[in-house]
Amino acid sequence: MANPKTFQVDIEKCKALVQLKRDYFSGKLSFEEARELLVQRFPVVTPEEFAYGEQQLKEEGVTDQDMQDRMDDLLRLFEPVLQVRKLDSLPEGHPVKSYLDENRALEPVLAQAEALLQKDKFIKNPWLEVYDKLLAYIKHITRKHNQLFPFLEKAGFDRPTAVMWAFDDAVRDKILKGSRLLQQGNETEFLAFQPEVVADLRDIMGKEETILFPTALRVLTEGDFRKMRIGEEEVGFANIPEPMGFLPEKAQPQVQGAAVPQGFMGELDALLQKYQVGKSAQEFLDVANGQLTLEQINLIYRHLPIDLTFTDENDIVKFYSDSKERIFDRSAGVIGRVMQNCHPRSVLPVVNKVVELLRTGQKDKIEFSLRKKGMLVHVNYIAVRDESGKFRGILETMQNIAPLKKDFEGDLVEAVPSSHKAEKTPGEQEKPEAKEAAGAAQQDPAETVDLSITMAGLMDKYPYLKDYFVTLNPMFKKMQNPITFAAVGRFVTLQMVAQRGGFVPEELLEKVRAEIRRHQ
Repeated sequence: MANPKTFQVDIEKCKALVQLKRDYFSGKLSFEEARELLVQRFPVVTPEEFAYGEQQLKEEGVTDQDMQDRMDDLLRLFEPVLQVRKLDSLPEGHPVKSYLDENRALEPVLAQAEALLQKDKFIKNPWLEVYDKLLAYIKHITRKHNQLFPFLEKAGFDRPTAVMWAFDDAVRDKILKGSRLLQQGNETEFLAFQPEVVADLRDIMGKEETILFPTALRVLTEGDFRKMRIGEEEVGFANIPEPMGFLPEKAQPQVQGAAVPQGFMGELDALLQKYQVGKSAQEFLDVANGQLTLEQINLIYRHLPIDLTFTDENDIVKFYSDSKERIFDRSAGVIGRVMQNCHPRSVLPVVNKVVELLRTGQKDKIEFSLRKKGMLVHVNYIAVRDESGKFRGILETMQNIAPLKKDFEGDLVEAVPSSHKAEKTPGEQEKPEAKEAAGAAQQDPAETVDLSITMAGLMDKYPYLKDYFVTLNPMFKKMQNPITFAAVGRFVTLQMVAQRGGFVPEELLEKVRAEIRRHQ
């Protein structure tokens, strides 16, 4: 439950504001009636009072989706009374100042996009420059999710972050779509789409600066922001130079007569000594097979050719590997965060299903592959159990297997040259029934499809079926989400899809076969 002391608000005033929002949501008050009552009773509403109301509505059962759908209406309703707080005078390196600087850097980019829309002729290069900066702005969104949101959630501020995440995802997806249309040379559709991209980016900046950032400055302490500052460089900054300063002060205790390790291990040693932990980073620890120092353990993690993340039995992110093989952007802010809060809401049903299958022992491992940033990424979710079989968490491994796949295929080509095809021995004859079956399969490959085929296997062979399934039932549009499909496609069969979509399995199978034949 949200703590009014955390938000530093007048609880009675907030109760009245929540009731007004509730009456407006339910239709008891029209927009005009709610606006008039609001202005009469509350000349000024602070950003944190508005945010506290969002949090209370969540606890009363209003869903994130409902709040997202009504957020623009609410902001319009509160516009005459919502306090606009100046966010200047923040020191260099303060996370909120960096977000604001990135927004200021984006404003001329949006103005440039609007100016290009007014030109008579389409010239690609100026648009490529615009989109270089729009794509860089995704770092702003990612850093906000990885760094700012975890601290707000720990302070009981999880409703506004969930709703904001949904808006962020929509904006990110539109930037990526615009970039794709531009690269494909789809000029007409690209130009028609740009006003929406510009409007949504301005909208998200407005929501940040009206509600999110002022509330964060009120709810979080300077110490929180200094801790948040650690790890920002791992994600990077959007269209601004890397800021300096505002890091936590480092404790540097000295042990007389002892050599002090430098760099990371020096900091680790200092931390262990500060909290009187018995082992230093240079002492050996007994591990399952052998003895290693903390320094060696960290070096091993850093040099593994895979990306690791560990989430404990309570769904709390406890560890990720800091290696050169990083697939997804992460930063220190995810440590201690509920794993579900690290994913977009659109994929949460899949995430929760994976956790359930591993936690309950229905699966010990779930694996799939997806394409990202030009890589072919193989992902494993592995249930971690102790010697008694008790579930202790989930280990996620990710590896770019594109180089391995290429090397492997090259080895096959080299090992089995085309001139060495298998030949029949003299007198060996192919059986008539085998020849007949092979001929039938060659004539009608649709017959090789049955209800046990996985959706990944089906789409690998016949990718056009993704669009066809949507024509059968709009709910199948989820298959077009690459993350959702990558997570479930390897274990969901055509039979399961038929049952989910309300089809008689055999009838769906025949429809799929007919569509395959139509495309032959």
